[in-house]
Amino acid sequence: MKLFFWNLKRNCLANLIHLALQQNDVDLAAFAEVDQVDFQRLIELLDGQYRPVQAIDDSAKTKLLVKSSICSQHASTVINNLTCTLMLDGVPVNTSIVHLPDKRNDPHGDRRERIIRKLVSELNTTKTTYPGSFNMLIGDFNCNPFDPEMVKLDSLNSTFFKEVAKRLKFRDSYGSSYPVMYNLTLEFLSESNSNQGSYYWGSGDCTYYWHSLDQIVVDWQLADCVTDCRYLRQIGDTKLIVNSQPCSRYSDHLPLLVTMEMGNCHGK
Repeated sequence: MKLFFWNLKRNCLANLIHLALQQNDVDLAAFAEVDQVDFQRLIELLDGQYRPVQAIDDSAKTKLLVKSSICSQHASTVINNLTCTLMLDGVPVNTSIVHLPDKRNDPHGDRRERIIRKLVSELNTTKTTYPGSFNMLIGDFNCNPFDPEMVKLDSLNSTFFKEVAKRLKFRDSYGSSYPVMYNLTLEFLSESNSNQGSYYWGSGDCTYYWHSLDQIVVDWQLADCVTDCRYLRQIGDTKLIVNSQPCSRYSDHLPLLVTMEMGNCHGK
């Protein structure tokens, strides 16, 4: 099972997306900043192998294409973010395609945190009404994995440590129980395999240069399902990196490609 996400920076990249999906045999393709992409043309390029998942009100600013064999339901829009339940190799996964406010508009993460709470609440409600399902968020969080809105107990409550997530499962506080989620991004980041991050920003007196804004976070039951997670540096002959940073001709973000083996799901 291959999952793909790309913030397109409002560029018309249908041909490049088509090549990426075909080259990597992608099952689920999600996007942000899609204003200039003709998705009908993209679907035609893909010979009908994919179909769009749309909420009834169609107000979501994130977009999702899935292979025609993948069933979807419960599609809705939560503060401009598309959420739905997908059947991934027989496993129901409540999914949010995320694009959160950037740090220029939300420097302290307050808005990101409020949106995350709303998204998690929506996913948990679906999980309650759909027993046996699990939660997943994928997209551009516009913050790094270790930022407060990603790890705070009453926000995403994610940890970078798979064994900790699997052991804890939930954390209780003042009568409320919060599911622990696993953020696998840091497990796969490494300079040795050229997987440093998805977004480059070197300004300011305090910077990480490479930032991992594009992430996937899953319920602990899905922690063992993820076998690979990387940022693509090239699609076909097209290089997405120039001078050690994303080529702005295409996007200021690198695409995220995640490989999952759903047979490894706990509780399946």
